[in-house]
Amino acid sequence: MSLGDYAQWLDGLVLHGGADLWPGSYQEEPIDAKWQGDAGRDKYEIALVNAFVAAGKPVFGICRGMQLINVAFGGTLVQDIPTQRPDALRHRDADVYDQNFHTLDLVAGTRLAGLLGGASHKINSVHHQCVKDLAPNFVVEARCPDDGTVEAIRHDGPAWVAGVQWHPEFHKLEYGTLDDTPILADFLAAARASRSS
Repeated sequence: MSLGDYAQWLDGLVLHGGADLWPGSYQEEPIDAKWQGDAGRDKYEIALVNAFVAAGKPVFGICRGMQLINVAFGGTLVQDIPTQRPDALRHRDADVYDQNFHTLDLVAGTRLAGLLGGASHKINSVHHQCVKDLAPNFVVEARCPDDGTVEAIRHDGPAWVAGVQWHPEFHKLEYGTLDDTPILADFLAAARASRSS
């Protein structure tokens, strides 16, 4: 059984959060020994992304998943925002974890802006790494207005490949955060369409 078989049997792929990516996955050396990441997971998930894209199936990344998508298609990452971008907003606060929030600005004219409406939203922020160099053939769909950090990306070709830096699964409407339902509905519609084709 191959990853291509999984891609044929399943309707879509969701890449979730977790351990850092290994800097070698984007041809860099770790700037700190504690940021070695998970090279084995990177290799496996990049192969999964390639298999699902080849099968015409949608791929959606959350936090690490978005970073993995960027790297899989040739982009790079900031290994540690506080170290490499000391003037940036605090994107991870261990004391409050998923209740660390900031504003999200959508890029006008993007698919994400069309799905969510409005220009700005409130999201959680639980990451210390982010996109540095955007992968070729991708567009930025949202940024943090305070420091320009990329918060959402999408492939601009025929493949349905997208990712968000925040955690939709942590959003609770009582926190006043973004309602991510349209993003989920869009992914599920793409999965249903890939099954029928």
